[in-house]
Amino acid sequence: MNTEVKRMRPEFRAWTEEGKAMYYGVYPFRDDTLLLSYDGIAFDEVPASDFILMQSTGLLDKNGNKIFEGDIVKYEVGRNTSTEEVAYDKNFAGFGVRDADTDIIFTFLQLADVVDLISLEVIGNIYQNPELLGE
Repeated sequence: MNTEVKRMRPEFRAWTEEGKAMYYGVYPFRDDTLLLSYDGIAFDEVPASDFILMQSTGLLDKNGNKIFEGDIVKYEVGRNTSTEEVAYDKNFAGFGVRDADTDIIFTFLQLADVVDLISLEVIGNIYQNPELLGE
């Protein structure tokens, strides 16, 4: 019996309103700072308050792209297509999609009952493409 345990290493990205830029290779560091990596080797220490930090869900979309908090995903439920924001639900300690009409988050575990999660497709994010949500 294989008893090897796979460990998920948390991945983060960060958005800055000031620079209107998304940074990948971001690491929470100390109390109020982040480390930003531009090349995987060199890092800049920056104030966390200047950025919006988002964590990877650990899932990939149908195109192999990592799904992060704040992403906008498209998926089909029966014959209908839904476009929703990926969010973290602290009450259920899990990631899911936020229903725009009710502001309720349906975790991926709940969504898996009616949607094939492999069909999720990242089409943008709420900071660079808010128009995708029709707001």
